Amino acid sequence: MIVGIVVIVVALMLIVAIPMILPKQRLVLATTTSTQDSGLLDYIPPDFERKYNCIVDVIAVGSGQAMELGKNGDADVLLVHSPASEIKFVQDGYGTSRTLVCYNQFVIVGASNDPAGLSLANNATNAFTRIYENGTLGEVVFVSRGDNSGTHSKEKTIWAKAGLNVSTFSDEWYLSAGQGMGAVLDMTEQQVNEAQESNGYTLSDEATYYTRKETGIIPNLDIAFQGDPLLFNQYSVIPVNPDLWPHINYTLAQDFVEWITSGGIQGMIGDFTDAYGHKLFVANAGPGSTIPVDRQTSHAGGEILAKSEG
Repeated sequence: MIVGIVVIVVALMLIVAIPMILPKQRLVLATTTSTQDSGLLDYIPPDFERKYNCIVDVIAVGSGQAMELGKNGDADVLLVHSPASEIKFVQDGYGTSRTLVCYNQFVIVGASNDPAGLSLANNATNAFTRIYENGTLGEVVFVSRGDNSGTHSKEKTIWAKAGLNVSTFSDEWYLSAGQGMGAVLDMTEQQVNEAQESNGYTLSDEATYYTRKETGIIPNLDIAFQGDPLLFNQYSVIPVNPDLWPHINYTLAQDFVEWITSGGIQGMIGDFTDAYGHKLFVANAGPGSTIPVDRQTSHAGGEILAKSEG
């Protein structure tokens, strides 16, 4: 009798213990450096890991590099901010859907004394034109991400709208860093500190800028221009297509999409601030935020803006 009871107790203990000793699933999240540098990825993924008993492996690179990882089957899900490239990624069959998550703004930051007079600009293209004019005179430098990231893509769009060809720019004032956002802001700060005659500017997402500013890493960089609708910065989540890569953890990727667009996590994203109370992202998932493949068009930027403001 006693032996029988002991056997039953041991069996029950094993049943309880088995889930605890099973290896956790892993989700590979390829994302932009701005979600990492802003601190967002230190803030929300632990909730997902607890709820789904998994480990989220974050690869923080430029959005272009993140999508290359997806194309090669080296990531399960993407969190990126380069709409035109995302649209092509989904249309080409590498992703199964694209869902809006949150947005913020790009800002043009530079030396506190604003040597190019960007505060007088009436739009982003005029601000970039002022940088170009002063750069060719040797009075300022511009530090570009130069890494095919979402920020780099936005920068190239603004130059093009200003009628300027980046390939003709002198590397004496136009510096292509090939680095993430935090590193580029640090380089721009260094330009201000070490070469007062060559005061620096760069384009940044506001979340990384505010996070870097509050920690005292970039004390001499201020926002020189902001507010143009052209500087709108949308983040979206895309599961990688398991038909191309059967090893993809598609079920967990889908769970991640549902989780990050759920009301609770959208609330966490909307409440995420820096130490001074700046809201770093505006959550905008909700009904209609998953954009079907047949609606992924080259004009999706306007669609995203309308969805976000609506």
